Amino acid sequence: MPLIEPLETKEMKKIEDFVIVLDTSMSCNGSLIRRFLEETYSVLSESESFFRKIQVHIIQCDEKIQDDQVIHNEKEMEAYLSDFTIKGGGNTDFRPAFSYVNRLAEEGQFDCLCGLLYFTDGYGTFPAKMPPYDTAFIFMKDDYRDVDVPPWAIKLILDTQALERERTAEHDEY
Repeated sequence: MPLIEPLETKEMKKIEDFVIVLDTSMSCNGSLIRRFLEETYSVLSESESFFRKIQVHIIQCDEKIQDDQVIHNEKEMEAYLSDFTIKGGGNTDFRPAFSYVNRLAEEGQFDCLCGLLYFTDGYGTFPAKMPPYDTAFIFMKDDYRDVDVPPWAIKLILDTQALERERTAEHDEY
């Protein structure tokens, strides 16, 4: 994941503030959203510095903000995943999530916003203006359609079958 991989330097920068936005519109697949969250959690928990001092906003958004859960540690993340329910089901508009995160930043809710991951199927209206933080739009390969993301954003396509094979291979090593 481009925004959360550890830096290859002697002094590791800790991730302090991070945003994950989940597209919970009617066109998104609930099981893929859950799989994305589980895989993101797996990647984050493997990072040596991630669960020390963090604040991760997990925002559910269709055409409006449906939910914002703030996670500070591994225990809260596990609790969130165990009780995860999708909220939304309307149309898709990416702009409300960016407006909401920008407002949180203006209100001083972040010490150091490192980036935003937006998990989506791509059916929606992208913001015209580049935000002041790194942004990646993430698509699952089995639900992917070719989308022109804004030039200021990273476009990442995850292959769920490859992720499953990798996870199985890791477990077989132990």
